[in-house]
Amino acid sequence: MSSAISDVISPSLITLNAVYHDQDDFFQHSFQALYLQDYVAASYLDNIVAREQEYPTGLAAMGLNIAIPHTDPQHIKKPFIAITQLAKPLPFLVMGTTDEKIEVDWIFSLGVTQAENQIALLQTLMSLFSHHDRVQTLKALTSTEDVYAFFHSLS
Repeated sequence: MSSAISDVISPSLITLNAVYHDQDDFFQHSFQALYLQDYVAASYLDNIVAREQEYPTGLAAMGLNIAIPHTDPQHIKKPFIAITQLAKPLPFLVMGTTDEKIEVDWIFSLGVTQAENQIALLQTLMSLFSHHDRVQTLKALTSTEDVYAFFHSLS
């Protein structure tokens, strides 16, 4: 895995056993954390919600249901991947559909300042999620430090 992914993951953006009422609740809390740490502009919240409605990001990966919400670079101040492991799954629309929902367990919110970096990060994440053993390892992690170390150990 490229070093680029480890460059954009911070322990302060890893949340485990999170509980949200719905997708809007998740986006509101996520925005607050990202905004307070100066990762995103004030325009981020409205734009990530609108983009998720137009271009859903739910995916069934190798034994793990994930969502990878992201928005346009002008709403991002510095690159990040915010990782959220949910205690209770949240419904997201499946990527490429308008009506098919999936209950996601993990959310990987991407923020890039250059559009071309978004494709590389998505490809890196998709590569990770295509390996059953890596997915099983990730699912078994129980601390922020372990999740952070996991992403830094991938090569």
